[in-house]
Amino acid sequence: MKQGEPQASLRAQWNDHAELRVGAKRKNAFPSRPLAANRQICKRSGRFVGKPEVCQGGLDFGSRLLMADSLANQRFVKGQIIFKEAEKPKGEGGHRVEYIQKEKQAVRKMLKQRREKQQEMELVIMEQMIPEDHLLRKVDRAVDFSFIYELCAPLYCADNGRPAIDPEVLFRMLLVGYLYGVKSEARLEEEVNYNIAYKWFCGLGLTEKAPDATTISQNRRRRFRDNNIAEQIFNEILRQCIAKGLVGGAILYTDSTHIKAKANKHKKKLVSVEQTPKAYMEELDAQVDQDRKVLGKKPFDRDDEDHMGGGMTKRMHSTSDPESGQQSREGKPDGFHYSEHRTVDSKRNVIVNVHIEPANLNDVTPLPEILDEIQVRLGKLPKYMGLDAGYHNTWIAHLLEKKGIQGVIGYRRHTHKTPTYGKYRFKYDSYFDAYICPEHKHLYWKTTTREGYRQYFCDSKTCKVCPRRTECFGASMTRRMVERHVWQDALDDVIAFTKSEQGRRIYSWRKETIERSFAEAKVNHGLRYARMLGIRNMREQSFLTAAVQNIKRLVASSFSLLLRLIARLPLLETGFVSGLSLLFPEGKREVARRSRDGGIRNSKTARLRYLKIKSCNFE
Repeated sequence: MKQGEPQASLRAQWNDHAELRVGAKRKNAFPSRPLAANRQICKRSGRFVGKPEVCQGGLDFGSRLLMADSLANQRFVKGQIIFKEAEKPKGEGGHRVEYIQKEKQAVRKMLKQRREKQQEMELVIMEQMIPEDHLLRKVDRAVDFSFIYELCAPLYCADNGRPAIDPEVLFRMLLVGYLYGVKSEARLEEEVNYNIAYKWFCGLGLTEKAPDATTISQNRRRRFRDNNIAEQIFNEILRQCIAKGLVGGAILYTDSTHIKAKANKHKKKLVSVEQTPKAYMEELDAQVDQDRKVLGKKPFDRDDEDHMGGGMTKRMHSTSDPESGQQSREGKPDGFHYSEHRTVDSKRNVIVNVHIEPANLNDVTPLPEILDEIQVRLGKLPKYMGLDAGYHNTWIAHLLEKKGIQGVIGYRRHTHKTPTYGKYRFKYDSYFDAYICPEHKHLYWKTTTREGYRQYFCDSKTCKVCPRRTECFGASMTRRMVERHVWQDALDDVIAFTKSEQGRRIYSWRKETIERSFAEAKVNHGLRYARMLGIRNMREQSFLTAAVQNIKRLVASSFSLLLRLIARLPLLETGFVSGLSLLFPEGKREVARRSRDGGIRNSKTARLRYLKIKSCNFE
């Protein structure tokens, strides 16, 4: 055999391999260069992977070169060819190459074994498939859902019709959706069918199909909508929280947040609506008449209803969701929204009340209804109530004072930018019922306006010779006047308490309670957007969202009970620790670690470390 024949054989075999590749350029790769040149080019191109082995005639290198080039370019031909070096036959001077598909056969065999394993019959217990530390297992231990049967019993017929789906199954499905932020009920049906933990929590079998999404919607429309079942579920969960001592009731925080309605902000129309008269106007009119009687003036004639805030007005209404309100406040997103007014307790951040209104309604307007609802649910009113600066007005302060509640309300700094003196330059003297100007002159009460403002005037002769006359008031006026609301005393008391050390401490907890509750609801439970149309559906969504948040507080209380037991025990024995770990699997690591350390040596340090009591009892 001539010396060039192995090279020619290699070139022929190389071209045969190239026929299987896509692209004509690879067909004539290295047609006339020797093996050494090919090897150098491959090294320069960086396509060669690994160290080549020494073999006869270079056949092994050529086959490896083709594989390395294919791997480097990530182009695998269908039915990939694996090259295998065969032994040199007798009487011949070259190598024989066999084409086999071992890798593909191995993969098929592996997949076949997996499929066959999945088709095997197994005997499993569904209870054992759910981990002990799963959230739904904790929820099932902490909350008793048997009350759902009592709530829904009057809505079902006992001796007529087809057998109905268990109402507890329906509401457990809804709670799973709100707990894990599944916004679509069709998606919720799929999740319950695919997730074993969801099925276990809903009381379904392993192969049992979950109720259809239309079943939930039809039950809502036909049975639950007009009966406030969602609100009753929230009330029962709140009752269980109160029974376990999670609600203190001394300090409450109220605030509102906007929820985007399921409506296009461009689909709207201008309509005329009737305004509801302000609830406090009758009380304010009585106070104004009393002031004018003291001054020897006759009362105002109030035959018209304009001063009470009634009458007709024009507003933008959504054609998709007419019950929502257009929000146009500064710093808030434009569009149609709902406002959720939420009240939480300071002890464990348990939600004690939820109130829904259109977003175009002022935040302070529904506060009297909110206080009545709180009194019904808790049986009493709080001693302190924290509110943000949006509630900083005289009517709210007067309302809280009348209810016996100490308000803790945020305040805004003065933003007076006119060239003349603002009201903050004048100091009120309650003893003389007069204001004192910067020149130490008195301004006395002369009259009370229809809107409820007392007007204090300085003597015109005094203002005429005042050296600060041009700085105090304009040229068109002859004397300075300062107004004070008839309920300003209540607001001053609130401001003074808020600035005290106790008031600052109570107000500082607001961002840790109500603001955190809103953030949790929007981020984790889908409260950022309304799921359905109408204010009744929005109430259902808000009450069920608040219910699952309170359920999480009930779950956390079981672990907190374990920490309290650990903190109060002077010494933990090994047997008792093992028993606690079985009762409370979530605290197993902490109990085991503390048992290895030899027990609790300092109970006071343990209390400070593991017990975080945020509520403060000022009673």
